Amino acid sequence: MKFFLAFLLILLVVISCKNKAGQPAVNPTAGDSTAVTDSTITYIPVADLIRAELKYIDSFAGGVLKKTTINGKNDSSFIKPAQLHQEAQAFLIPELEPEAFRKSFKETSLMDETTGFLQFIYTPTGSTPSLHTVIVYVDPTSTNNDVSRIYMEKEWAAGDTLVRQKLTWKMKQYFYIITIREPQSGTPLTSIEKLIWDPFQFHE
Repeated sequence: MKFFLAFLLILLVVISCKNKAGQPAVNPTAGDSTAVTDSTITYIPVADLIRAELKYIDSFAGGVLKKTTINGKNDSSFIKPAQLHQEAQAFLIPELEPEAFRKSFKETSLMDETTGFLQFIYTPTGSTPSLHTVIVYVDPTSTNNDVSRIYMEKEWAAGDTLVRQKLTWKMKQYFYIITIREPQSGTPLTSIEKLIWDPFQFHE
């Protein structure tokens, strides 16, 4: 994995040198419009990264703080790791398993000059049950080109209600899920759930 990210970093640097100043290294809308079918090519293993994070959380006996906001009303409480595992399943969906991910998504990448992060952007080549977008943010200044953050967007129908989710996992710190429920009749409901295991982030 380290060598894979290092190779991609070198490739992007070479490409960026050929582009005009201020332009991203790779146009996020460019590239092959079909998914990768070569089994020797791998994408960033998003599901495995999430599983590794869960093992990391289990490795220490710290508390997990859950903050909930529903239509502007806030609440917070400490929860057990088992509940965190349960809620983290929102990130561990079948579309992210390696073979399905490679076959159903295409990868583009760019260097975000504002944040300094490499962005690996995965978009579906056809219809998927719920997953629409995955963005992996890689810190090229870190020793091992560490993944800093994972972002996803999901959408599905639950009866007569359209459900949209925006999910962010900040490595070694927290994850949060924004859920918007839009019924065909009635008032939309927005909820935010943030689960924090880094004590330095409890006040955020």
